[in-house]
Amino acid sequence: MTLKAKAVSLKRRFAADGRPGFMRIFLTGGTGLLGGALVGSLLDAGCDLCLLMRGQGSVTDMDGRDRSDEVSRVNGDITLPDFGMETVPDKIDLLVHCAALTDFAAHQADYDAINIAGTVHAIDLARAWGCPLLHVSTAYVCGRQDGVVAEAPLGDQNDFTNGYEASKAAAERIVMAAAGQGLVAAIARPSIIVGRHSDGKISQMDNFYQLFRLMGSDKLGTIPARGDAAFNFVPIDHVVAGLAAMAGDISGFAGEAVHLAAPKPVVASVLIDAIAGYANADPVRLAVKSEFDSSGLTTSQQRMHRRIGPLYFEYFQRTPQFETDILEQKSGIKCPPVDSAALRRMIDYCVATGFLDW
Repeated sequence: MTLKAKAVSLKRRFAADGRPGFMRIFLTGGTGLLGGALVGSLLDAGCDLCLLMRGQGSVTDMDGRDRSDEVSRVNGDITLPDFGMETVPDKIDLLVHCAALTDFAAHQADYDAINIAGTVHAIDLARAWGCPLLHVSTAYVCGRQDGVVAEAPLGDQNDFTNGYEASKAAAERIVMAAAGQGLVAAIARPSIIVGRHSDGKISQMDNFYQLFRLMGSDKLGTIPARGDAAFNFVPIDHVVAGLAAMAGDISGFAGEAVHLAAPKPVVASVLIDAIAGYANADPVRLAVKSEFDSSGLTTSQQRMHRRIGPLYFEYFQRTPQFETDILEQKSGIKCPPVDSAALRRMIDYCVATGFLDW
C-alpha cells in the first residue's frame, strides 16, 4: 500500500462516522521530529488538527515544509494539569500524546514532570473530552530484555538502561491502567527512528544520529560490544504510517501496545561495514566487553568514553527482537527492510546535508 493510498484510506475512515469528512485531533509534540512528520501526514489525510504549543515554534513535515498555518494551536505545557491551557478546545475526537523528553541524560525530576506527569494529564484530558488516547512510547521500554520482545502490556521488569526508558515504561503502565478503567487507549512503540526509507531524509538529527556521527570518526577508537549486538532502526515514514493507521482506527487498536519497528534489526557489524564504505570514515572498532581495555585509547577518546559511554554503550550489549505483527494484521502496513542499501541512503543524506564529513 502506497503512502498516498494510506492517506486516502485514512480520510475515508475518518469520514465514516457521519462527520463532515474529517477528524479533529489534538496533538502534543507537534514541533518535534516525529510530531511534525505526523502532522503533515494527518493534514494530507484531511484531518483538522489542534496542536499544543509552547511559544511560536514552527511545524515542519517530513518533506521540510512548514505546516504551521494549516493547524490551530493552543499555548500550554504538558507538565501542568489540563496542560495549563487557558482555553480548552472542545469536540476533540482523538488525543495523540507525542510529546516527551528523550534526552538520556536528563534529571529524574524532569522525566517525572514531562514523561510521567505529562501522560497523567493527557489521560485526564482524554477522559474530560470523552475521546480516545493514542500514546506514543518507545520500543525500548523493554529495558535490558534480550531475545523476542512481545507486543504486550509491560510486565514487572525494572531493569532499564537509563531514566528515559524507565519513565516511558512508567507512563505506559499508567495508560494501560486507565484503559483497564474504561479509557479507549492504544500505545505505539517506535524503535530507533531514522530517515525516510526511499531517500534517508530526516528533518532533525539528534539522539542516535549524534552517536552515529561519532561511530564514523576517530573520536571513539574501540568500544565494548557484543558480537551480535543489534539496533532496530525504523524509517520515519513507516512510523508515521503506523501512527496514522492507529489514529484512523483507534477503537480497533484499543488496548494494544504496537511496535512500530523493523522486523529485523541491524547487527552492529553490518552498521560498521556500511560506515567503512566511505573513504574518509574511521569506523569505531568493537571489542568483547571482557577483553576491552581502555588504556589503549587516546586521552581524548577516554574523555569521550566517559562522557557518552554511560548513555549509549549499553545498547551495544543488547539484541532485542521486537515483534511487529499487530500493525500488519490490523492495517496491512509492513515495514520495509532496513538493509545495507537503506543504511547507505541514510548515510548519503547525512553527508549531503553536511551533518557527516565522512
